[in-house]
Amino acid sequence: MASDAIPAVQTAAVLKGAYGELHTIVEDWPVPKPGPDEALIRIEASGVCSGDINPRDGYPPAPNIPNRPLVSGHEGVGYIVALGEDTGRSFEFAIGDRVGMGWRRSTCHQCSSCQTSKDNLCQKVKMNGYDGHGTNQEYVAVPVSNLISIPKSTAKATELAPLLCAGGTALGGVRSANLKPGEWLCVVGAAGGVGGLAVQYGKHFGYHVVAIDSNKKEKHCMKMGADVFVDYEDTETVVHRIREATNGGSHGTVVCSASPTSYSQAIEYSAVGATIVSVGPAMVQFHTGHLMVKGLKLVAQTNGSKTDIEDALALSNVGIVSPVEVILLANVDKALDALKLGKAVGRQVICPL
Repeated sequence: MASDAIPAVQTAAVLKGAYGELHTIVEDWPVPKPGPDEALIRIEASGVCSGDINPRDGYPPAPNIPNRPLVSGHEGVGYIVALGEDTGRSFEFAIGDRVGMGWRRSTCHQCSSCQTSKDNLCQKVKMNGYDGHGTNQEYVAVPVSNLISIPKSTAKATELAPLLCAGGTALGGVRSANLKPGEWLCVVGAAGGVGGLAVQYGKHFGYHVVAIDSNKKEKHCMKMGADVFVDYEDTETVVHRIREATNGGSHGTVVCSASPTSYSQAIEYSAVGATIVSVGPAMVQFHTGHLMVKGLKLVAQTNGSKTDIEDALALSNVGIVSPVEVILLANVDKALDALKLGKAVGRQVICPL
């Protein structure tokens, strides 16, 4: 099944060479045909995520041998324009439906994680922009089973796209901190796409929020709703200032930074029994005794579950979205480099495609 006027070729951002080589903007990339149980999506907007750096530059979970050629991207919003053959799993979608695609291209739907609404932990996951072509193109064919229905929303497509990854990750991370209204939540990397949303979700749930980022991003963090801002570059005072602001220590911390120092500091400024949530992957070294003496919990959040993503989309209707900078497809590598250097504020989104 297909709608009319689907072109044969399109424009796409394609990785072609060895790790570290930049995208090639291809203006005659073939429009795919949806296979069995797949949908063809006309992309409205595609978010730029730090996860897109990995398949470009070769960081885990990218494979040892580059998957090339590869269209990057995994935060897409668009409309179904064609459906492949239904091989038994009843399609929940129809041509014309507005849908989203996130990190997960497919999951097994059978493991304990998939069966308990923790599909983000499926060990047989295939990823958009890693194992299959992603959303940085005009049209993408993806399995129907992992599409997310986009509800009616007051938000723009450019604001909705980041919620398919950053939104679910931030919401899942804040939920993993397991706080009560009135308790203190620290967000490290609070000016980024994930961190800024985590600040907003924390406030939505009734927490007091400390935003931790570089001094030049203070205004942005306070605009997101933070109660207190702490400059992480002033390393001598970070722990003291947070302990002072929170009257003894934070009850939970969501670390959206890849800095090892962020984790060692979080252990120091956390209150007894607090939870530290790892969202930013980092190589860290510390003695577990530092966790034990205060009964701290260190948990990891990888992406968000389907439920997290759906809830993040729903919360867009109360104004919880990431501030976005709209960029052209040709500037995808500049956006990724800004993320890599920690210079990005909010989220960069490619539109139009």
